[in-house]
Amino acid sequence: MDNTQKFSGKADVYQQARPNYAQALLDFIAQTWQIGEGSLVADIGSGTGIFTRQLLRLGAKVFAVEPNVDMRAKAEELLGENPNFVSVVGTAEQTTLPDHSFHLVTAASAFHWFDPERFRMECERILLPGAPVVLAWNEAGLSAEINLGRERIFKKYCPNFKGFSGGKDARNRAKRAFFGEEIQERRFSNPLIYDRQTFVNRALSASYSLIETDPEFNSYLAELGELFDQHEVDGKIVLPQDSVAYFKG
Repeated sequence: MDNTQKFSGKADVYQQARPNYAQALLDFIAQTWQIGEGSLVADIGSGTGIFTRQLLRLGAKVFAVEPNVDMRAKAEELLGENPNFVSVVGTAEQTTLPDHSFHLVTAASAFHWFDPERFRMECERILLPGAPVVLAWNEAGLSAEINLGRERIFKKYCPNFKGFSGGKDARNRAKRAFFGEEIQERRFSNPLIYDRQTFVNRALSASYSLIETDPEFNSYLAELGELFDQHEVDGKIVLPQDSVAYFKG
């Protein structure tokens, strides 16, 4: 399947279950590169606008580039009244944005879907000289028992599961292809607190997740529910994770 279509039909559950990024990460971006009122930011693979909304709160004008119709429509529904929000039909490799105009390019939980070389050339085209690219993810604490349990279930039921966010090794290779060897990172704690339904919805929002028409869908849901029940305290669980920013050193 074309990567741009992997989230078709998932916009509602994605928006409900996917978390914000740590505010400290946004503060770091604002302070390090003076992003705020008057800044133009291109948020690539912007989805339903989760990271876009946080960038808008910095005061920047944000061009949200998203190829998927369902995801883009959800962002427009939620953010369309903000005069600093601009919805753009485009891809990471062909954003349609003007040359040498942007103070920052971001991609939040999206870069692993891009062609790194073509995206790098597109960033060079649209960014002002010396302006940065920041790649961000919410990265699960893989040593935590709850996340190991999620991984076991996804490996059992989801043939397209290659690891969280496309798999660490593949993601690292892509980052090196994009940045070279001089990659800097900053980590900010961003633990998630889920009730049972939101925990299940988080799994369903993944591109690799089974859907209702899959024969093993009910068994998949049952095991996710059992995993939640094993770890819940007062109807809630905590998933350890960090919001991580990667950029060129």
